[in-house]
Amino acid sequence: MKIDHFDLTLEKEGYGEYYMAGEELKGVIEVHVVEKVRIARLSVRIIGSCQTAWRNKLMETVYESKELILDEYKDLTSELALHCSEALEILEGQHKITFRIKLPLDVVSSIEKENHGLVKYTCMAVLDVPEGGDSEIVAECDFGVVSLLNLDAPHFCLPTSSREQVNIIGFCCHRPKGYISADVKVSELGLLPGETVRVCLTVENTVKKAKAKKHTGMHQCALLSLCQQLDFRAANRQDPKQWDHKSLTTAVHSCGTCKANQVKGPETKYIDFVIPNGLPPTSARAGGLVVCSYFFRLDMAHFDVIVPVIIGSQKTLIDTGGPQAIKE
Repeated sequence: MKIDHFDLTLEKEGYGEYYMAGEELKGVIEVHVVEKVRIARLSVRIIGSCQTAWRNKLMETVYESKELILDEYKDLTSELALHCSEALEILEGQHKITFRIKLPLDVVSSIEKENHGLVKYTCMAVLDVPEGGDSEIVAECDFGVVSLLNLDAPHFCLPTSSREQVNIIGFCCHRPKGYISADVKVSELGLLPGETVRVCLTVENTVKKAKAKKHTGMHQCALLSLCQQLDFRAANRQDPKQWDHKSLTTAVHSCGTCKANQVKGPETKYIDFVIPNGLPPTSARAGGLVVCSYFFRLDMAHFDVIVPVIIGSQKTLIDTGGPQAIKE
């Protein structure tokens, strides 16, 4: 081989490193030439694909779908020509060609869940060598992307809340014993990874506690979690008009809080909840093969309270009181 090394390196390709939508993807192509050789073209392409696939075990049916969501091409032959003779023969030695490609603003965040689906991005460099019959030398590497979701719209700054109530009926007498209610209020609808949000919990328990269980009333806890829900859809391999759906819900962060004491009226608690870093933003487009959404869930013994929220990727930081928007 007259070319014994052809490699592609991106500025951000390590674990936990991501390119933001609209950002320039920067990279270096390294070519080591043992003996000068004529080349025809050097190009680089970034490809994004969304894939879903699984088997329905009950029906022995395979569902799978694939969508090309990004395909950007750039010809680097003129840059490589600076390392070549007039006959477009690349000279012996080590050569480095840098390049930049700007990502579109509407790219989708990278996601990967085994046995469900993924959104994957790959950068591929191709060197066309006509000598000895047309041939291609290919180098590629994967990279991560975070979609753009700006939270500057006024409604993202407003509080959001939800309330649930359940009536408790006696097991033997079948008479109402009271009710348990819970109200969850989040200081802002739109949240950023890494920031702290104030969550207000108001819980009321009017059920009279049994005398035998008097000592247990003070130690019951409820769990407040920020949950990520990923919805996947895929078409039947045999009948593309038939679709199947799967959902995967994960608590990305949780914290415990004490429930209200019985027959003591409404009790209000405030939690400064830290949003974990590294969360992909809420999907802006519904109906895709992979859709990401978030919600707070207060897990009570008899019911759950669900409060949908939006996770974004950027926000103009204006001093509106932050987590103090819900005041004690």
